[in-house]
Amino acid sequence: MYFLIVSDREYKKTSRGMDLITTLLSEKGHQIDHLVFFKRKKFQERHVSNNIRQIYFYDPLKLYRSRLQFLFPGFILISYFRYIIRKQTTINFINYDYVILESGHPNYLALEINNKIIYRQSDSVYISFNSNRTFYKKLEEMVINRSIITTSAINGKFFPIQYKDKFIFWHSGFIPFRNTDVIKTTNSIVIIGDKVDWKLINKISKKFTEYNFNMITTSKRRIKNKNVIIKGYLEYNEYLKTISSSRAVIIPYSKRFAYQSRQHSFTAKILVPMSMGLPILLSAYGMVQKSDPEKKLFVYESHKDAICLFEDLISRVIHNKFTREVSKETQDFLRPQMYENRMKELNSFFENILNQKT
Repeated sequence: MYFLIVSDREYKKTSRGMDLITTLLSEKGHQIDHLVFFKRKKFQERHVSNNIRQIYFYDPLKLYRSRLQFLFPGFILISYFRYIIRKQTTINFINYDYVILESGHPNYLALEINNKIIYRQSDSVYISFNSNRTFYKKLEEMVINRSIITTSAINGKFFPIQYKDKFIFWHSGFIPFRNTDVIKTTNSIVIIGDKVDWKLINKISKKFTEYNFNMITTSKRRIKNKNVIIKGYLEYNEYLKTISSSRAVIIPYSKRFAYQSRQHSFTAKILVPMSMGLPILLSAYGMVQKSDPEKKLFVYESHKDAICLFEDLISRVIHNKFTREVSKETQDFLRPQMYENRMKELNSFFENILNQKT
């Protein structure tokens, strides 16, 4: 079969939901066009493998940027995106057996396609859009209405009740770290996240100057403290090595993002360091509201709380009260969420969909 998979990021072999879908369908021998929707610059299409073509969609006015969209009423946005979808792409949508759309801006494509739509709800509208949220909520409901099924990483109770029969909860899990090389532990702490509490990062890095804080983020913001090193975006193997060589992990979501993420549960940002036996300091967010010492997961609610918890956990690391051992309870928790098991679930899901009579 021929699939168009539409995401806001390029395909890479990671544990991200759209990447898992692309990988699975490719391994099953299906032909795939993986479309990045949108890009600020023009990119040439390229072949990732024999059956995966990476293509790009260019938005000349960069109107996809949510901070500008509040200036325009919804009908203007729809008219604009319909126009550039028709004028800026050579894609013939009729050629595809299925179109798989990721949540966010790819929803605009549903305005122009009549193919069978599979909707992947990776993030809530509350996370994806800080303006025009009501408009995008209606746009998403239109996509769900037109889809044959929706796979969601979001808790089912937030799903529109009239579409419950189309809902399947499926989150992407994580790829275990299995490097055969011995990774030497450095005197560093890893900070993960884009929408983070910069004031807390500043406070912790100033108080604990003996540590380097390697920050894995796509945020362009900078911080003056010399012991905070902005790593930027890392390829997945480098991402895993950087985390593995650290003493602890901090995931300091901002209060606003923590509230917006109230529909979400454990993500790979938490699962990966947890699988490495690392202590994790995390702001209360989504379904993760309480500390779980067995999993070395420490949840804070204030800056004072965060600093006290970090001071305690780093002391325990130094005095070998925390080892890299992963408890049996944690292993049992992680096992169903590993890459292989998530792929089995995904395979079962697609076999069911593709075997249905048209």
